[in-house]
Amino acid sequence: MIGRGQPGGRGGTPPVGAGTPTDGPPDGRSLRWTEHRTQRRAAFVAAGADAIDRYGPGASAEQIAEVAGVSRTVLYRYFRDREDLRQAIADHVVKAVLQSVQPQLRLSPQTTPREIITAAVGEIAGWLDEHPNLYHFLRSRRAGASLDSVEGTLADNVAALLKLVMVFLGIDSEAAEPGAYGLVGFVEAAGAWWLEHRTLSRARFVELVSTGVWHVLEGTARDYGITLAYDQPLPFGAPTAQETTA
Repeated sequence: MIGRGQPGGRGGTPPVGAGTPTDGPPDGRSLRWTEHRTQRRAAFVAAGADAIDRYGPGASAEQIAEVAGVSRTVLYRYFRDREDLRQAIADHVVKAVLQSVQPQLRLSPQTTPREIITAAVGEIAGWLDEHPNLYHFLRSRRAGASLDSVEGTLADNVAALLKLVMVFLGIDSEAAEPGAYGLVGFVEAAGAWWLEHRTLSRARFVELVSTGVWHVLEGTARDYGITLAYDQPLPFGAPTAQETTA
């Protein structure tokens, strides 16, 4: 459980951005205090994600404070307002999902398309299955008036990774970017449908979506003269049809 706030004199702990009065460069005490506040804020953000996971996308500040083990008043000493708190939670959740998906997109000379696609889709499906409230929270953030304030959505970041894979295979960046975003949209839309209907097992859902992603990648690669096999290692530095006939 997260401890309660440290007293800050008569006025209590200063709000975020207030800083510690000083006549010169920060001393060791002020630096430790800044680090303490940063750590406390991060802990409250994590508690906010846990509260949303438990209570739903509309989890209140009181519920978040309850999970954090502090009062609502103490909680808001570390955030400007409700929007600042929820924005911080959204950033935290996106970062956590990316950290779980990114390792699945690493390439090696032995990597096959099936392995990398099913690993990435499986990781995403697993997160959706286990944290539907967090997913709906992110969707509500993206669809709302605060869309422009959300720094780097999950789709933006995963699409950037997929674009790198497509460019690596020799696909022109002009075709790679819309293709990558299209694949992300496909996976996300399929995931939203699956969460609502649950007519397929998780394993079957991953299989079907992975096959769909593969067909798009394979067809696009074929247009550029690159032959890929679902269960064969990716052709690192494979020549295109134009290069082999030159």
